[in-house]
Amino acid sequence: MPSVTRKPQTARKQQRRETLGRQLLEATERLMGEGLTFTELSVDRLASEGGISRATFYVYFEDKGQLLRLFAQHVFADLTEAAQRWWDSADARDPEDLRAALTEIIARYRNHRSVLYAVIEMAAYDSEVDELYRGIMEGIADAIAAIIERGQAAGTIAPMPVRATASALTWMVERTCHQTLRFTPESEDDTLADSMTEVIWRTLYLEPAPRP
Repeated sequence: MPSVTRKPQTARKQQRRETLGRQLLEATERLMGEGLTFTELSVDRLASEGGISRATFYVYFEDKGQLLRLFAQHVFADLTEAAQRWWDSADARDPEDLRAALTEIIARYRNHRSVLYAVIEMAAYDSEVDELYRGIMEGIADAIAAIIERGQAAGTIAPMPVRATASALTWMVERTCHQTLRFTPESEDDTLADSMTEVIWRTLYLEPAPRP
């Protein structure tokens, strides 16, 4: 006879894993902020910094790879929430909505940059991390493709290959943040947001982004 307790137990374990994942994400970002890399962090060190035992860690996570995949989901959900500000208002064609979203994306990327670097590093040799990472990026490209399609149908966005353009813009923002923020101070983030706004606006509308 099927167990009537299995599903509630599974749901509780998943909820606990999510809670511990956020706890360990904060701990990992603190440790990596001290100059350590993710590969240098032992499970013992992560568990201790996160306030749990090594045994508890292995109750909820198979290994550091599974933990990093959970980190990726949390961090990209945070970045996607920032991007949603433009996605939801893109049809209004207000460059300030785009600029505000990019400013928030940059701020959140900077905040999570250590873990994001670890995700990108591990994606090079861990197929599960790579699949998750690329799947998340494809989802972001899907949202931008929908904006382009609606704009083209309304005659406000120039004719262009929809999917290729959406993918190029998605990876432009990701690669620019990844390659730039590690070498620049936070004081330059507004300039970076202005530059990316201009690139995206000119690509979609073939005109400079109006300034207030």
